Amino acid sequence: EAQRRIANDSSLVQQLGEPLQVSKPFSQSSSTMVVNGKSSTKIQASFQVVGPYGSGVATMVGNERGIGSLSVNVNGRNLSVGLGGSVYGRSSDGKKVDNIIEAEIIEKK
Repeated sequence: EAQRRIANDSSLVQQLGEPLQVSKPFSQSSSTMVVNGKSSTKIQASFQVVGPYGSGVATMVGNERGIGSLSVNVNGRNLSVGLGGSVYGRSSDGKKVDNIIEAEIIEKK
């Protein structure tokens, strides 16, 4: 999810160029808190984002409901990556398309 949001963020593409490559996290942490019997988990991860014009370090914070914040530091500037809006993908020829359907295949045994 974070990779898709980063790849489709217009201000980040303008700064770093296309295509953007997102590495695996080089730093991550998690914590769990229980209040009145209800537990919540917070996860934070940092990973490198590289494009033809430069690179940056992304920081993502999320919980069991999904990504709460996502930003990329490029040359000392923090660029906030949008968490809402429309979902865009890329067709096999590289053109943006907005008719992406996500599916998960579960094998029955």
